[in-house]
Parts: sequence; C-alpha cells; structure tokens
Amino acid sequence: MAGRHTSRSVQRRKRSTESSEYAAMMMRIIYGYGYRIAEDPAALAHLRDLEAGMRDAVNLGIYAANKLGDRPYSINEIAAMMGISKQAVHKRVQLGETVYIALETARSHGAVVRLDAMRQTRAMVLGQAGVPDRTGSPRELEAGS
Repeated sequence: MAGRHTSRSVQRRKRSTESSEYAAMMMRIIYGYGYRIAEDPAALAHLRDLEAGMRDAVNLGIYAANKLGDRPYSINEIAAMMGISKQAVHKRVQLGETVYIALETARSHGAVVRLDAMRQTRAMVLGQAGVPDRTGSPRELEAGS
C-alpha cells in the first residue's frame, strides 16, 4: 500500500479558469478589502498602490491583447469593448508596454511584490499622515518603528 507521497509523480491536468470566473474572484477580493478596512482602517495606506496596480495591470493586458500572442485584438475592437476612443486605446497600449518592460525587469530580480515593502509602505503612509497604527499586526507595527 502506497502512502500519501509516492515515488511516482501524478500528473494533474491544470484546471482551466474562464475569465468570468477570474473577474468574479477579483470582485470578491475587492469587496473583501472593504471589510478588511472596516477591521483595520490603516489598510487604507495601500489604496493608492492598489489603484495604480489595477490601472497598470489593465494597461498591461491591453498591450498584450493588442501586441502579443497569436490572436491579437485590434485597436478598434478593444476600443469598442471598452467604450473608449481608439486614441485612448493607443495611449493605454503604450502605457502597458512600459508596465510589461518594468515587470519583466522586476521578475529578473526576484519577486515583483514584496511583503516587507508593503509593510514599510503602510508605516510610511501612516507616518506621513501623522496617524498611529492601532490595528496592525506585530510585523506591521515593527515595520513602523
């Protein structure tokens, strides 16, 4: 009888996640962040970074959808889906390319998002605002000292 860990590796098929499922998960995470703020108001210190990250991620996606892969979408198609002008899509493609290059550079140096940096950002934002951190974890409080 084989135990839980056998010498034979089991190949599992990667579960396919549709974009609608992924978007639903993101919505749950976003609403969860609202509840997190209710319990830990100092979590608002991350709001600007989250907003910028979402904007950059969408621009990256627009760039990749238009320029990468074997089935690119046209500027016209992307503009129609988003309900914006072709000029606005062109701008977002350019911004997305900048994000793509920055992420590839960051990946070559390790993690793109580092937890210690997030804790330091929290401490810095609260310090600049003159608001004490009354709800942070021990590690978050330590980052501020």
